[in-house]
This record gives sequence, structure tokens and C-alpha cells, in this order.
Amino acid sequence: MSYTNEDRRDWSNAWKNPFVIAWFVLLTIVLAVNFFMVSMAIVTNPGLVIDDFYEKGKNMDAVLAARKRMEQLGWQLDVDMPILSEGKVQRVTLTVLNKEHQPMDVDTAMLYYYRPSDKKLDGEVALHSTGITGQYAVDFVLPLKGKWDLMVEVNKGEERFNIGRSIMVQDPQ
Repeated sequence: MSYTNEDRRDWSNAWKNPFVIAWFVLLTIVLAVNFFMVSMAIVTNPGLVIDDFYEKGKNMDAVLAARKRMEQLGWQLDVDMPILSEGKVQRVTLTVLNKEHQPMDVDTAMLYYYRPSDKKLDGEVALHSTGITGQYAVDFVLPLKGKWDLMVEVNKGEERFNIGRSIMVQDPQ
């Protein structure tokens, strides 16, 4: 008895080949994921946008020189900020110290706040003197929970000093 193992599959139609089907399914999955990611990038908020990025990049030398000048001034900004909650007014206090760690008065003190995910929520508030030398305060509220970037800037004459940090605003308790 003779037994022959003949291949009777018809490979003339590519759609009957399991390798072609597997590659087609893989390609479809990759394209679907890419389409989803591109659509999410278009639909969601683009984040913090700098309109004049080229000019800001060209001015990097000025930024580095200003940072070096701030180091030479030796001023210290001590910001007393509570853990902020969404929509809750809280007091932010700033103490300005000179190079010798003594309180000093400045001409202006500003608090700038930036929402990385929504440029429309960016703003600024002026800190006012509390009557104590070198101490400034403001009642401050942020409308949404999440990440915020803050910058405190003080000016005295032609001198400018600033510090920045990122904070997380919590749910109201």
C-alpha cells in the first residue's frame, strides 16, 4: 500500500494563505492604533504653547545672563504657600531677604500662575506689603485642580529676581 502526502491546498488565491491574513491583520491593527493616537492628539488640548518660540530661543544668552545676575544679588525669596485646593481662597506670603539674610523691601512683588494644559487660565496677581519689612501677601485662588506652574518675581529699581515651581492643586475638602 502506497501512501503519498500530496499538498492539495490551492495557493493561487492569496487570501487563503494564513501568512497573508496574519500580515493584513497586523497592518490593520497598527494603522488603527496610529489613527487613534493622531485623532487624540488633534482632539485633546495641545498644552502650553509659546507663540514666539524662535525669539525666546534667540534670547537664551540674555536669560542666562539674568540668571547669573540673580545669583550675584544673593536675594532670597521665601514663599509660604499652603497646599492649595480647587476654588478655595488661601493666603500666600512672601518674605524677601537680601544677601546678608536681612528682610528688605522691594518696589513690586508679583505672582504669575500658568496652567500647562490651558493657556486661557494663565494670570497674575500683585502681592501687597503686610506692613512688616520684606513681607508681602495675597489672598489667592486657583479655579481648577491639577498641575500649575507658579513664578514669583520681585523688582527693586532696575534689579529683578524671580523663582518658580510647579504645584498640584487638590480637590476641595
